[in-house]
Amino acid sequence: MNYRQPAHIAFFITAFISLLVALVFEKIDLLYIYPLTFVAIYWMYLSEKKKPISILFSLAMILGLSSGILLIIGFGQFVREVSILVSLFYLIYLRLMYLKNLKMKTTAKIYFRLLVIFLPVLYIYDRVICLIYNELEYGFTYFAMMAVLMLIYIIAALYYYLRNKSQSNLWMLITAVNLGIMNIIVTINELYMYEKMFTVIAIFCSNFMLFFSLKFMLEDDTDDASHILET
Repeated sequence: MNYRQPAHIAFFITAFISLLVALVFEKIDLLYIYPLTFVAIYWMYLSEKKKPISILFSLAMILGLSSGILLIIGFGQFVREVSILVSLFYLIYLRLMYLKNLKMKTTAKIYFRLLVIFLPVLYIYDRVICLIYNELEYGFTYFAMMAVLMLIYIIAALYYYLRNKSQSNLWMLITAVNLGIMNIIVTINELYMYEKMFTVIAIFCSNFMLFFSLKFMLEDDTDDASHILET
C-alpha cells in the first residue's frame, strides 16, 4: 500500500475525525462523518486493486455502512433491520474467506486447538446475551441469528488462520477479532448501559475492521482459487 495516496490520507483523516466526534460530541453527530470512512476505504480499494472489482466486497461495504447508520440512530429501534444486514455481511465475509482457502488440508490437532480457543469466546457471548435478553423481546430471533453467524464467522477466521497462516488469513482474523469486540461493546452500550467511551472503542474497532478487511482483499497469496474472488 502507498499510504501517501489521496485515498489513504482521506481514510486516516476521516477515521481520526470519527474518533474525535465520538469522544467530544453526541453519538448522532457521527452520521456526518462515519459514512465517509466507508467511502474512503472503498476509494482505497479501487485505487489499489489489481483485479476486477469484487461484487461481494462491494456489497459487504454497503451492508456494513447501512447497519452502521442504523446503529448510530438507535439499535433498539432497528433490531431486526440491523440483525439482517449484519447477518448478510457475515455471510459474505465467510464466502470471501472460503474462496481464498480452497483446497487447503486440515488435521485433528487444528480442530482441537480451535475448540480450546473458541470455548471462552462462546462463554463471553452467552454472558452478554443473558445480560441484555430482557431488552430484546422485540426481534430476539433476528438478533440470535446474527449472534450465531458472528460466532461462525469468528471460528471460521480462526480456523482458516490455524490451517494456513497466510497474510490474507491473518488480516481476516484481525478483522474478525475487531468485529467481535465491536459487537459486544455495541450490544451492551445500546441495550444495557450507555457509555460514551464504549462508542469511541466501537468506532476504533470499526476503523480497524475496515482497514484490515481491505488488506485481506488486496492480499494475493492464493493460487488456483484467487481468481474466484472477483465473481
